[in-house]
Amino acid sequence: MGTTNSLESSAHDFDPGLVIGPTQIYGLLSAVLFGCLACQSYVYFARFTSNHFALKVTVSAVTLLQLAHFVCIISTLWTMTVSSYCDPSQLMALPVAIVLAIPLSGFTVFFVQVFYIFRLWKFTRCVSIPILCAILAVSAQILTLMLAVMATSTTDLMTFGDLQFLLIGILFIVRAACDMVTTAGTAWSLRKKRWSNITGMATMIDRLVYWIIETGLITSLMAITLATWFLVVKQNYVWFGVWLMWPNVMGNSLLASLNRRLLLRESWRAQRGATRSHGDPSIIVFRAGATQSQPDPLENSRNLDTEMFQEAEGLTD
Repeated sequence: MGTTNSLESSAHDFDPGLVIGPTQIYGLLSAVLFGCLACQSYVYFARFTSNHFALKVTVSAVTLLQLAHFVCIISTLWTMTVSSYCDPSQLMALPVAIVLAIPLSGFTVFFVQVFYIFRLWKFTRCVSIPILCAILAVSAQILTLMLAVMATSTTDLMTFGDLQFLLIGILFIVRAACDMVTTAGTAWSLRKKRWSNITGMATMIDRLVYWIIETGLITSLMAITLATWFLVVKQNYVWFGVWLMWPNVMGNSLLASLNRRLLLRESWRAQRGATRSHGDPSIIVFRAGATQSQPDPLENSRNLDTEMFQEAEGLTD
């Protein structure tokens, strides 16, 4: 009797426009981001053929998961705009595609976060912060799988949001905390490696810091926005639309972080060419009337940072 009254109350309070609008807008944005992800995946596999096998597997897994996620979004949009066109009350039921999208989204975010945690460990060589981030990532993934299981037994969208409010809220907060700690820890570790007495090294470290902040800040702000909208304005389902787009933002962030190495390599080559063309006097030492070549400390710093960067990206065996 209580369940029947709950369903009748949900049906009376249900407003299809609050679900259709955010889902269509953010679903289409997610489709655009998936197109960007596909292009970035092609660039990655075309230009970084010598990357570590584990890194290639990670990128492949993220791409395939997002392909399946894209199919789920298209199916959901079809259900909302075509199948339920004459009967919007059908949207009260939780679509099967959304149930499938929950674990797909969770595994995408989890793989990306694991990569960032591994990179953090490579930079810091300290286990405390990476272990903390790993605990947060694993906890969030367990909560995601629990949510997916509970979604299979829920037929009412509004009831699902109300009953699982605490679980969904904790999930979003834990994801946001993991992204923020990982980004801050990586940027802090890079700043510690900055050599102020060598201009080239300091400039390179600054670029890496800005790079980490750019890619990490997007995912962190996305997770914070998602958690805030869910906790504050849960009734208009904007959080639901943002959640559809979230894994694509994470996947694009990962590939942007990897593909941007092309720009970094071009910058290094340009700096080397400029140094050699101008004949840097620091590499020549006159001693007893003879000319003797000496190693360039700036070049050594670049090589050192190159090795550090490649190791952090998983390029070495």
